[in-house]
Amino acid sequence: MQIGERLRIAREAIGFTLERAANESGIGASSLSEFENDKREPKFSHLSKLAEAYKRPIDFFLTAKLSAEAAMLWRDGPGNLEEMKETEAEFRRLCQQYHRLESCTAEMRRVTLPQPSITNPDQFSWPQAELFARKVQNELCLGDVPSASLKKILEERYYVKIFYLEFIGSAISTVSEEFGPAVLLNTRNVSWRRNYDLAHELFHLLTWSIFRVRSNDPSESEEKLADSFASTLLMPEDFALKIRAIMSEKGKITFDELDDLAREYEVSLDAVVCRVASILRIKKEQTNKYRSAAKAWATFRKPRESDKPQTRPERYCDLAQRALREGKLSLMQFAKYMGITYKTAREYLTEDQDFTDEKVSISLA
Repeated sequence: MQIGERLRIAREAIGFTLERAANESGIGASSLSEFENDKREPKFSHLSKLAEAYKRPIDFFLTAKLSAEAAMLWRDGPGNLEEMKETEAEFRRLCQQYHRLESCTAEMRRVTLPQPSITNPDQFSWPQAELFARKVQNELCLGDVPSASLKKILEERYYVKIFYLEFIGSAISTVSEEFGPAVLLNTRNVSWRRNYDLAHELFHLLTWSIFRVRSNDPSESEEKLADSFASTLLMPEDFALKIRAIMSEKGKITFDELDDLAREYEVSLDAVVCRVASILRIKKEQTNKYRSAAKAWATFRKPRESDKPQTRPERYCDLAQRALREGKLSLMQFAKYMGITYKTAREYLTEDQDFTDEKVSISLA
């Protein structure tokens, strides 16, 4: 494949017209057209600018083989296709940078995530999704309050790439042959919403080989299965026992008690109401009435505090700093990977710093 074709693919993948690409790169639209039609050979400086504008590594334009890119599943995405493509491009770039950091520091890790016993998507029912959630909770050793450890375990034991950006939508998930499973969550969402979104997207990661054979877009039924999985995963048997104990003793449960549980399990009050309705087998119509009442009640409750997460995961940042110390990333590359200025990047080093293995190590006596 010629460079021109790759330039066109990269531009269209991010949703740019030639005019938009010219504005973003500083290269004239007529020159871009000539590059894409192989009428002119772009200079390396041109490729560098276009790689930055299209959120691609330069080697995307130069490697011999162009691999197919994995589908990206959106949760509550925007209706604007251009916004979707730009967000996907930034997410993909972060994942590829993470992958390169793993490669250059010899820290490539791939661990198989728990797999469902069902291989036919038509056989996946809500009860099956709940059973699978219990299996995943046990295999991941999430404990009684899964939201407290889910993200950390996925990142540090299973090497799932989890990033945060501000965008229109809740979450995106993908499974790539190049960089593995990854999730993008919205920084603007409160922490308990992000917890639920992560659990929801985890279902898609775990069932990728089952549902993506049929379509790259999740169906309504698949989304409902993911919701059922997320609810059961984040509010497991311990939660169900507490609900049954309260109902057995009082015959009812108050919104105050439900809200206390929502705070304990780091999920939304609405998610708690839906989970309780599932446990008690309450019909949909009545469940919706309870959800509306809970929403009205919550306006009089003291707001919960929510943190604002960092864009890049801790392991990503650690690998970037290690690559810098070992001379595998230049200071300029390090700044780009970390999303900081060159001046700030220099603060990570001091004149007499030496982190070679011989000087910083622990040996047996």
